[in-house]
Amino acid sequence: MFKINSEKQLMSLVNAAQVLTSTLDINQVLEKLMSEVLHVIEGADAGVLFMLNTETNRLVAKHAIGYDLAYLKKIHLASNEGMTGKVFSQKQAFRFHSSSDVTESMADLFPQYEENYTKAVGDFTYPKSAVCAPLLDKSNSCIGVLTIVNFSGDTQFENSDLTMLQAFANQSSIAIENAKLFTQNERSKRIYNALTQVSLTRGRLSDMIDTLASLLGQSVAIMTDFYDLLIASSPTAKFATDILKEQKSIHLDKVVQQCVRHQVYIPIKNETYVSYLFPIHTERGVIGVLLIVMNQHLQMDPLDLFAVEQASALFALQLAEEEKELENSFKYDGYLLQQLLSSNFNSFYKRQEAHQTSHYLCATLQLDGSTYHVAQTKKMQHQFSKLLYRLTRLFSLPVFISEHDLHYHFLFMNNLRVSVEQFKERIQDFFVLLEKDSTKYNSLSFIVGLGRHFDTIENIFSSYRDSTKCIDYLQTLEQAPFIISYDKLGPYTLFLNNDPQEMAEYVGLKLGPIIEYDNQHKTDLLYTLKLFFEHNQNRKKTAEACFVHLNTIKYRLQTIFSLIEIDEQNGKTMFELNLAIYMFSYLQNIKLAKTDKG
Repeated sequence: MFKINSEKQLMSLVNAAQVLTSTLDINQVLEKLMSEVLHVIEGADAGVLFMLNTETNRLVAKHAIGYDLAYLKKIHLASNEGMTGKVFSQKQAFRFHSSSDVTESMADLFPQYEENYTKAVGDFTYPKSAVCAPLLDKSNSCIGVLTIVNFSGDTQFENSDLTMLQAFANQSSIAIENAKLFTQNERSKRIYNALTQVSLTRGRLSDMIDTLASLLGQSVAIMTDFYDLLIASSPTAKFATDILKEQKSIHLDKVVQQCVRHQVYIPIKNETYVSYLFPIHTERGVIGVLLIVMNQHLQMDPLDLFAVEQASALFALQLAEEEKELENSFKYDGYLLQQLLSSNFNSFYKRQEAHQTSHYLCATLQLDGSTYHVAQTKKMQHQFSKLLYRLTRLFSLPVFISEHDLHYHFLFMNNLRVSVEQFKERIQDFFVLLEKDSTKYNSLSFIVGLGRHFDTIENIFSSYRDSTKCIDYLQTLEQAPFIISYDKLGPYTLFLNNDPQEMAEYVGLKLGPIIEYDNQHKTDLLYTLKLFFEHNQNRKKTAEACFVHLNTIKYRLQTIFSLIEIDEQNGKTMFELNLAIYMFSYLQNIKLAKTDKG
């Protein structure tokens, strides 16, 4: 406990306490603190208050008299650096008796900081003596350091001055904490109320961003949880989002995946800026990222951080509402698609797309939720739907999407009058991009079937049926491509709805002797016959495909036709034989797929 040595000092401290508690404005508290200290302690030529920035864990000058504060603010002291740092780390008041004491204690200053300190004192040199006292909060943590210096050397500070300064520091800690709480509440209310007013008057997201940017005096932007820019208050904010997305996405990942506030330094036009990233989230998870961008020398005040965190809840409401509107729009288009598949075309005829489309194509997508439990699958499907809606908004062609369980049905419409082939290529590209995004964001995997294109909407069901057959076929494959077109199925379309047992019996009837011969003699007659049909029954090309002599192929074919007792000149017989080979391949795929899933 410090002892006050005179009635004058006691009265000065009482007066100072009254001054410090006369206002709750943090800037006025700091200003009155420095003025009163310099008035009470004799020989004090200048003073500075360094406060801890909890974000950077550095000490930053907040108020000063007798210094150029602009230069002092460029000094961010580490713990134990300079006079201030030593007092901060040891949490004890110190008296530096002479200029040599001061010089020695400041010898470890970072060169740039030393240069800024020299500019801050102007015509003076280092102080001839100094007293420093720590500001301790209720938990005995140091929150800042108060320093008083003498430049002339005419006065030497005494222990009584050190005692008085520590008493001031103790009173100041309480006043600063109270002012912080008050300012925090007032600033939070002002920001929250201003944004709430914009929201209540049905203001757009851009209005809310402009309001926040004006209140903070900084650049502001909002990105989606897929890092697409929604709105930016300035070119600086837009540049920041571009750099974050292209070069520092790992920082955005941290915010979105962990739902935590984060900050990152980024270069913009030869200057360094700090970008504060806030998660915008609802009970369903993070739906966006709020960015506050400022010059690195204008570190964001903790009060601003708290206020913005409070305000981000309003952005969450606004984004969730816009997301819901988008979801409802897709659901309505999905409802129209279901009406079309039920041969109800009246509502569609009223749409603009009905009069601008030259041809159409249906697609079916099926998600794979087999590796996750129900709750996890549902959550991941919601994320997939958002990916799908995002890509659809960027797509050049109109599309209706109907969602049912793990299936999505699509109706693509060609309103650009591009050729059929270009139309199909764009649809293929759409699903390729979706597959890349799904992998990038660890969403569910899927398979896609594309139906045949059609010219009039009344033919929609055939294309829809084609797309579902493609899904059925892909499920029979052990290592299936993620997408296939009905045009590529060929004869396999004939087998999709048939009984596998009946097909196996047909294969046995047509190919049984060949299969049995291969098993007994370890030959490849069936494979040779397959290549023979694939090369239009050309023996020479078949020999090249098998990497054997032409006579070998002739011998194999002779053996084959002898085993099954058919005439290769009979077209009907050869057709049935080729069909049986396709059927055998199809059944093998089903068998392998079942084994793999088992």
